[in-house]
Amino acid sequence: MLSAVRRTCLAIGLAAALVSCAAPLRATTVCVLTPRLAANAKGEAVAAVAIASPTILSTEPLDEVRIEREGEVLWQRRALPGEPIEGPIPWPLAPMRPGQRLVLMLRPQGVQADDYAVIVLEGDPASRMERAQKELASLGRDPIAWWAAIQQALDRDDISLGLALLYAFDGPGSPRIDNLRRAVFQAGCGGA
Repeated sequence: MLSAVRRTCLAIGLAAALVSCAAPLRATTVCVLTPRLAANAKGEAVAAVAIASPTILSTEPLDEVRIEREGEVLWQRRALPGEPIEGPIPWPLAPMRPGQRLVLMLRPQGVQADDYAVIVLEGDPASRMERAQKELASLGRDPIAWWAAIQQALDRDDISLGLALLYAFDGPGSPRIDNLRRAVFQAGCGGA
């Protein structure tokens, strides 16, 4: 398991910088474990989505999470006073489609109301999403099958799919998988 943790932690994170509607921009970032982020040529944080209903997971407590399409708010959750949003969030909308683009906006606890980490979610090509969905459906509730699928994804450097499977709400609990979830979460975007 140690090699799986180390391999996962070395490649998991990208901290998304906050975008502010007002100046000056605070120097704060958000560590997002899933969906896995990469910076595109424009410097935007982009997450390719292989599993149609991705889990949303940041390592920091959040005051707000929202999903938009072309400026329209499709879903929003705000923290209650003294009760930040923590832990994995199940996908709150209809499953994403291949090529679909949505914007995930995260506001960490304690920042201005108009400061957000902005992440572009892009549905993978149809063939990849179909393969990922078939693999997900074939795993059932068998922890051994889930562990093997996570390891196979990581072994072929498909960190995005490995993390999506690791934190999928469909996934079973088992000591081995739960330990890996905790280790990856604790490592955050800094790797350890």
